[in-house]
Amino acid sequence: VLRCNALKCRKQLGDKALVTTCSHIFCPDCAARLGLASRGEDRRPSCPACNSPLNHPDDAVVALLNPSEDYKTSVLSGLTPQTIVEIASRGLSFWAYQTTQEVVYQEHLGHKLSEKYADLNHHLNQVASEANSEIAKLQNQVASMTMSQEALLKKINDLTHRSKEKNRSFQQLQELYDKLKQKAMMGQ
Repeated sequence: VLRCNALKCRKQLGDKALVTTCSHIFCPDCAARLGLASRGEDRRPSCPACNSPLNHPDDAVVALLNPSEDYKTSVLSGLTPQTIVEIASRGLSFWAYQTTQEVVYQEHLGHKLSEKYADLNHHLNQVASEANSEIAKLQNQVASMTMSQEALLKKINDLTHRSKEKNRSFQQLQELYDKLKQKAMMGQ
């Protein structure tokens, strides 16, 4: 599968494409946008992929990527076997170059994705570490508060127990006082 060699495009090519003698290929939209499709007498563009000059009329041509059977039959007819082999050899060289470039491009993307994954993984580990530290800190606070709560509950229970004892003692004293007061009043 051939792809447009414009790095911002990279779309899969359809039936037509602009092919250069420096073995690059562009979709019709990019060829037009980059000024390769129509050339005036004073305009001599260079290849956007490698900056090679495209000075001659046949340095950048529109090619049919899915030619008809009739075209395939007639395109090389009348040429010498040597010319036919040379054309086929250049065509195969073009495909080999495009395939190699695609492999290099995919390796580059793979490397970039690996770097991005490593960065994200590092960031994730950092966030997880910070979260674990915060969790440990909060667990320590909860444990400390639980101990404080238990100490306060014990103190409250102690004070409640003491209060009940003092209340009972007070009740006993009150009863004794009331009895003594009653005796004193009767004794008069």
